Amino acid sequence: MIAPYKWMCDYVDMDIAPNELMQRLIMTGSEVDGFEQLGQHLKKVVVGKILSIEKHQDADKLSVCNVDIGSEVLQVVCGADNIFEGAIVPVATIGANLPGGFKIKKGKIRGVYSHGMLCSGGELELTDADYAGADVDGIMILGDDLELGSYLRDVLGLTDTVFEIEVGANRPDCMSVLGISRECAAALGKQIALPDISFTESGGDINDYLKVTVKDPELCERYIARAIKNVKIGPSPKWLKERLISAGVRSINNIVDITNFVMLETGQPMHAFDYKDIRGKEIIVRRAHNGEIIKTLDDKDRTLTDDMLLICDAEGPIAIAGVMGGANSEIKNDTATIIFESAKFSQANTRRTSRSLGLPTESAMRFSKGIDTVGTKIAMDRALHLIEKLGAGEIVSGEIDVLSADTSSRQVTASAKKINSRLGTDLTAAQMAEYLQKVFIKTEVNGDTLTSDIPSFRGDITLAEDISEEVARMFGYDNIPSTKMVGEVIRGIIPAEERIVDRIKSTLVSLGCFESVTYSFAAMSELNKLGLAGKDKRRTMLKIINPLGDEQGYMRTSPVPDILKVVSNNLKKKVLQVRLFENGRVFFPTGDDTELPEEHKYICIALCGDEDFFSLKGIVENLLLSFGIKETKLVPEASVYYHPGRAASLYIDGEKAGELGEIHPDVSSAYEIDKRVFVAELSLHAIMNAADDAKKYEVLPRFPAAERDLALTLNKSVPAGDVLDCIKQNGGEFFESAELFDVYTGNQLGADKKSLAFSIVFRAKERTLLDEEANAARDAVVAAAGEAFGAKIRG
Repeated sequence: MIAPYKWMCDYVDMDIAPNELMQRLIMTGSEVDGFEQLGQHLKKVVVGKILSIEKHQDADKLSVCNVDIGSEVLQVVCGADNIFEGAIVPVATIGANLPGGFKIKKGKIRGVYSHGMLCSGGELELTDADYAGADVDGIMILGDDLELGSYLRDVLGLTDTVFEIEVGANRPDCMSVLGISRECAAALGKQIALPDISFTESGGDINDYLKVTVKDPELCERYIARAIKNVKIGPSPKWLKERLISAGVRSINNIVDITNFVMLETGQPMHAFDYKDIRGKEIIVRRAHNGEIIKTLDDKDRTLTDDMLLICDAEGPIAIAGVMGGANSEIKNDTATIIFESAKFSQANTRRTSRSLGLPTESAMRFSKGIDTVGTKIAMDRALHLIEKLGAGEIVSGEIDVLSADTSSRQVTASAKKINSRLGTDLTAAQMAEYLQKVFIKTEVNGDTLTSDIPSFRGDITLAEDISEEVARMFGYDNIPSTKMVGEVIRGIIPAEERIVDRIKSTLVSLGCFESVTYSFAAMSELNKLGLAGKDKRRTMLKIINPLGDEQGYMRTSPVPDILKVVSNNLKKKVLQVRLFENGRVFFPTGDDTELPEEHKYICIALCGDEDFFSLKGIVENLLLSFGIKETKLVPEASVYYHPGRAASLYIDGEKAGELGEIHPDVSSAYEIDKRVFVAELSLHAIMNAADDAKKYEVLPRFPAAERDLALTLNKSVPAGDVLDCIKQNGGEFFESAELFDVYTGNQLGADKKSLAFSIVFRAKERTLLDEEANAARDAVVAAAGEAFGAKIRG
């Protein structure tokens, strides 16, 4: 927030220097970034008049000018071709320091002395916003009515000191010169002179001019309209221009300047409509229709959605509520009657609309932070006062005020004892009331109880704790005594889930993976890319009420799209070997729109490059083994976005714990990936539930093992995992372990057959196992496999 010092002096009698005022504001809780003296780069730049122009004797493109600067006539060499005798121009005299570190010195140019420089707007860092004609290509030509020798900074009104103040989200009242002035008055212990809001009506009836209908009172809590007739469009007076310029706002004309002045002064955005452009003589505040278009004041067509609020006439939109007016009703030189608008629009809706349209206007910023409902009326009256003061028009009698918000006064009670307890102070209730009065909070004392009437512009004060804060900052944070901390020190404990997540991350990093972090938001188009749209109701994504954008409008139901995007980005950056993992959440709808979605935490792993399914399987198995999870099973089934026959579901203790496999080529192509990608989705809760951290130790075997290799021929459709389970279940008392080491298919086996080769280990703990016993155990396995799967020993 830019707060000009002279402007604030209109309301508060400030008799201290800007640097001291800054310190006072800081000590009472205002975040002041600093202050700046305007026009520093224009020191020693004065107004001059060209008396004569002669060609330079040794340079065709240079001229020698005699320039009257009031106190003397200077000889200046100039190379511009737009100068003429009698022109009023800015003159940088000897010693001037221009922008860019350029210092003006006396010197010769091609043998002719030059005692200054005639300046262009660009050389002075000025534009048409500062002075009409500053953007011209050549020397800046000033008005004929200026006094020769006067400083250009005085001419431009750049004589003020401005403070730059960071306004917190809880203090929207400070988004105005008047709001900062209140803080100054409080810091200095001064009174504040509120601006005059009196005016005289000229007759007539606004209801004969206009009808206002608010169709969505939740998004528009108050809408005030007034009419001004016999409008005289013209330039604003010097004092008004200077106030606007000091705040960094360009003067346009008296009507527009009044709306800008009131917004800067009170924090209430206003808008003026040309009455003749309001079709049907009716204003309707409603939501936009999807695809509706409005041309805004910046001459751009804006396509709207049905969550945006519009100001419309009888035929269509004329402004985007709280953001920007429409080009079809702006103030023009021939405007004769205007409608003033002062309203309160929804904070959240204005913020979303401004962000969606890419229109971060001054109005939108203030509405987004929140404005005072009562102040809406005060701002309107202030604008009407200025209309009358400037003679810019006649105020039609009557006012349209559509109000749905509660404007009744608010009270907050607080205990003086509790305030002292919070602050570590020893103040009396009467002293606290005095401090609160300084910040314009009228407070009554009844014993230990403070009853405060909260001003409408202090919407941030709702609790006794807020009263404590006001007392603290007015008492002075530096005056609060230091006290020792009191309390019990408790050793912090990391929750079990966080410890497991940390172990998972550490394990995956040790396996060569890098962690990625993505948003939990997604676009509806992701379901189409995965081939899930309309196929899985559980995958239906939940729409976010206030999304960051169209690409992040829903809560994701799968981690796969985001990790594929990260893989794709890495490949585009020429990363040849990609190993990634992410720990995050997915959100499944419950079927009831009133209930929160089910949140499921997952670990997602992605491999791309010189990788295959078994690389991914190995990482998953190592991860599970680090948690003592040994009994797992892979079943050849997976979601549609996996490659058929190259993916499986992972089961732990009979519960599905995730999926892993190669991503379908069509899905990879949708994410601009031209390589094979392998992904695993693992449930964090399944890992937590099955984790076994118990350490079990066994005596090393004293007797040798008997190993038997077994090759079985069976149908291709039989999963190897099922055969392995059969071996474990039927291996007998001497069974120790079994491992698949070969899979073979060939014409000699038959088109629908395959051979699975297992290495089986048998061992007796108390003696050496006999060959006959090992063979018998092997034969039992063969018999069981034959009965269960029709398996036969491969010949």
